Amino acid sequence: MVATVVVACEGCHFQSGPALGHDSMKFLTRICIERPWQGWLLVVLLSVPPLLGFAGLRLTPPAPAGWVPERVLEELREQQRLFGANTPVVLVLTSDNFFLPERVAALHQTAAELRAAPNVESLSWAGDIPEVTVLTRRRRMLLPAATDATADSLIAARAELLQQPLVAGNLMSADGNTLLMLLDVREANTGQVARQTLEQVRKIAGQHLDPVGISSRLTGTLPLYETQSRALAEDNSRIQWMAYAIVGALLLLIFRRPVAIVLAGSGPVTGVVWALGWLRLFGQANNELAKIILPVMIMMIGFTDGVHLVLRFRQLRADGQSVDDALRVSLHHTGPACFLTSLTTAVGFGSLVFSQSEMISGFGLSAAVAVIVTFLAVVLVSSLLTVSRLGHWMYIPPGGESVSKFVSRFAGVAEFSSRHARTVSLGGIVLTAAGLVACAQLIPDDRVSDRIPQQSEAWQAMRHCDEHVNGIRSVHLLMEWAPDTSREEIWSAVRDCEQILRRESRLSTPVSIRTALTVIRGRHRPDQSILARQLPEEFRTRFYRPDERMAFVTARAQDLGFASFDAMFDRLSAALQERNATSDAINIRLVSNVILEGRVVGRMIEEMLFSLAGAAVIIFVILTVAFRSVRIGLISIIPNVMPLVIAGGLKYFLDGSIGIAGTCSVAICLGIAVDDTIHFLTHFRHERQTGTDVLTASRRTFVAVGSALFLTTVVMTAGLATVLTSQMPPQVSFASMALVTLLAALPADLLFLPSLLTLFASSETFARPRVSADHSTEASRSAAAINAHHSSGETMAENLS
Repeated sequence: MVATVVVACEGCHFQSGPALGHDSMKFLTRICIERPWQGWLLVVLLSVPPLLGFAGLRLTPPAPAGWVPERVLEELREQQRLFGANTPVVLVLTSDNFFLPERVAALHQTAAELRAAPNVESLSWAGDIPEVTVLTRRRRMLLPAATDATADSLIAARAELLQQPLVAGNLMSADGNTLLMLLDVREANTGQVARQTLEQVRKIAGQHLDPVGISSRLTGTLPLYETQSRALAEDNSRIQWMAYAIVGALLLLIFRRPVAIVLAGSGPVTGVVWALGWLRLFGQANNELAKIILPVMIMMIGFTDGVHLVLRFRQLRADGQSVDDALRVSLHHTGPACFLTSLTTAVGFGSLVFSQSEMISGFGLSAAVAVIVTFLAVVLVSSLLTVSRLGHWMYIPPGGESVSKFVSRFAGVAEFSSRHARTVSLGGIVLTAAGLVACAQLIPDDRVSDRIPQQSEAWQAMRHCDEHVNGIRSVHLLMEWAPDTSREEIWSAVRDCEQILRRESRLSTPVSIRTALTVIRGRHRPDQSILARQLPEEFRTRFYRPDERMAFVTARAQDLGFASFDAMFDRLSAALQERNATSDAINIRLVSNVILEGRVVGRMIEEMLFSLAGAAVIIFVILTVAFRSVRIGLISIIPNVMPLVIAGGLKYFLDGSIGIAGTCSVAICLGIAVDDTIHFLTHFRHERQTGTDVLTASRRTFVAVGSALFLTTVVMTAGLATVLTSQMPPQVSFASMALVTLLAALPADLLFLPSLLTLFASSETFARPRVSADHSTEASRSAAAINAHHSSGETMAENLS
C-alpha cells in the first residue's frame, strides 16, 4: 500500500487514495486526543520488540564485521593455511643499521621470545634464512647468532641477505633499514585474546629492541582490525552524546521553555531507544555503519518531525485554538506529510537491503524499520504528552515564532524565483546536468587504509611497508595438477607464473618454490626440481605441496585500492586462461584478498547504485500517487536529484572515486532530500487550492514551511557534523557526503522548486479535491484558524520584506 495524500478543506485535512496515510493519521489522531489511554497502550506494545532486543533476543544471527562476506574470506584463509601463508600480524622494525652486534642479539632474542609466546603459531623473518649444502647437509644461517657475530661477519651477512631473493623486497627493504617479522596466530585469537596477544608482542619487541635503537610497530590484518574495533568503540558513545547535546542546545535555543523542549524531544528520544532495540533484535548491534551513524541519523530525522509538529501546534495556539483543536489540526496538516517523508526515507534506507554485504543489508533493514518506528514515536509520544497538562502549560510566544520572523525576511527569495522562473529553472537544470556528468565519471574504489584511522600505529606501519617493502597485501597464483603430472611440467608452469606476475609493475618480484631453492648452495638451483626434497620443510611447504598436488606463486601488492588493480587483474586472468589452455593437467587461478575484496566491494557498489536508481523510481511513483499528478512527480525530480549530484560532483573533483560509505550516504540522503520537497509541495498545494495566485502561494509557503525546513536543516547538519570528528574514514566520508546533500537540499527546495512550480504547475494540477461529508465537519472546525494563521503569516512577510 502506498500513501496518497491530497490536501483538502483549507489544508487542515488530507484525503488519500489507497487511504493508508489518511486512515493511519485519522486513527492516531483519534486515540491521542479522544482515548489517550489507548495511545499509551500502543506505545507500550511498540516498545516490546525493542525491549526483547535489549534483553538478548535475536531474530537473526549477529552480523559479521567487515564489508566482505565471511564465506569469501574463509575460502582465502583456508588456502593460505595450507601453505602457511596466513600471517595476520606483521612486526615492522626500522633502524639506521640492524647489523650491529647488540642489535642482532636483540633481534634474535625478540624472535625467540615471540615464538614461545602463547597464541603465536609461527614466526618468519630474515634471521631464519639459511644457506644449505646438499652433500654435507650443513645449514649456515645468513644472519649469524649473537655469539658468533663480528663486525666483518655482519657486514657480509647484510650483503648476502640483500642478495637473497626470499629476503630482498620481502622480509627486508632494499636499503636494509626496514625488517619484517611475520607472525601467525591461532584462529580463536580474537576479541580480548587478540588484544592481549598484540600487547604481548609490543611488550616483547619494546623490551628488547627499544634500548638498542630499533623502533617497532605492528600492522597486518589483526592489528588493523583491532585498531578499527577500538576506534569504533571510542567513537560510539562520544559522537552520540555530542549529537544529543547539540540537539538539546538547539531545542533550548528554538523553544526556550522546558515544556516545548520536552514535547519536541520526547518523541525522537523514544525513537532512538526503539531503533537501538531493533538494531539488537536484528543482530546488528556491532554493525560498523549502524553503530555510530544510525542513532545520530534517527535522532535527527525524529527531531525534524517533532519540530514540524510542535511549531505548527504553537502557531495554532497563538491564533487562539484550544489544545485539542490545535493538536488535531497539526496532526492532520503535518502528519501525512511527515508520514510520506518517513516512507520515502525508509525507501532510501531500504535500497541497501539488496547489497551482498551482510553488514550493509543489515544496516539498510534496521534503518528502514527505525525510521518508521521513530515516526510513530514522534506522533504518539509527543501528541500524548501534548494533550496532557504539559500541552496546557506550553509557553506561547506573543507575536509569533522568532524563527518564522527571521525566515520572513528572506521571503523575497521565493518571489524572485517565481518572477524569474525561466532563468532560475534553467540554472537549476544546468547545475543538475553538470552534476550528473561529474557523477557518471566517479570510479568505485576501496582501500584498507580508507577504513582505518590515519593516526594509528597500524595505518602508519602499513603505509611504511607500502613505501619500502612493496606492501603487506599479497597476490597468489594457485597451481593444481593431475596425479600423473611430471615434475618438469610443474616447474615449467611455476616459471610461467613468475613471468606472468613479473610483467606487472605494481607487483613485487614474485617468490615461489623456485625462489626457495636459492637457499641451497650452488648455481642454477631454481631449475633443479629434484632438490626440492632437500629443502627444509618450513621453506618447501610454504610454496610447494606435492602431497596436495598444489603450489603457490606469490607477489606483494601495495594498498592502492582495487580500482588501481582492476585492469591488472583482468590482464592476469587473461594470461592465466591462455596458459591453462596449453595444458589439461595443470590449472592455475588467482587467489588474493586484494582480488576478493576488490571484486566483492566493486560489485556491491554497483548493486547499491542500481538499488539507488530503483529507490528513486519508487519515490517518484510515491510522490506521483500521493499528489495525484504525474506533473508534480516530474517537477520534484530536479530539487531531489540536484543535492545528490552536487555531493557526487564535489566528490569527483576532490578525489575522483566513491567507496561504500559514500554510496550508502547517497542512497540514504535521497530519502531525506525528498522530505523538504514533500513539505513544500504540501503547503504550496494548499495555498493554490484556496485560489491564491502562484506568487503569493510561493511567498506564503516560503514563510510557513521555510522556518521548519531551515530549523531541520540546521539540526541535521549540526548532528551529522559530530560524525566528522570520528577517527574512522568511512564514517567521515558518509557524514561529509550527507552534509553536502542536506545543505544543497535547502536552496533546491526554497529557490529552484518555486520556479519550477511557477513554470510547469498549472492551476488544474492543484484543483480542489472533493471532500466527503463525514470529513467536512471536522475540517470546518479549524479552517478559520488556518486562514487566520495564513493571513497573519502573509502580513508578516509583507511587512518584513
